[in-house]
Amino acid sequence: MTALSNLYGLLSGHFDWADDVYIKSVPDTAKSNSTFIFMRDSTQQLKDFGSNAFRSMQYDLEIQIYYSTESELDYDSVELDLMRFLISKGYVVENVRGRIQDPDTAQDYQTIIVGKTERGI
Repeated sequence: MTALSNLYGLLSGHFDWADDVYIKSVPDTAKSNSTFIFMRDSTQQLKDFGSNAFRSMQYDLEIQIYYSTESELDYDSVELDLMRFLISKGYVVENVRGRIQDPDTAQDYQTIIVGKTERGI
């Protein structure tokens, strides 16, 4: 399994505040009155070089939380809950970009970049 599909499996159905979890693309059927998680690959880096070989891969993954236009959620609590969960599963929060509004759907969304190193590749 890829790092992205592993993350998808981890987040799918885990949070009761998320109506859906999408991977790689958001379908046209996604509604602005639903809260969902969208994730995609960001970067990959070879790590732990020695004897002309690498021994691990660093995967950075981008997670976006799109909030329903009718949301009454406490955004800070939702985001902290997600980040604490990911840290407990071995991910490192690399960057939190700050909430902005999608110009097409008027949904507020947050972007969080997480990293995970897979050893013994």
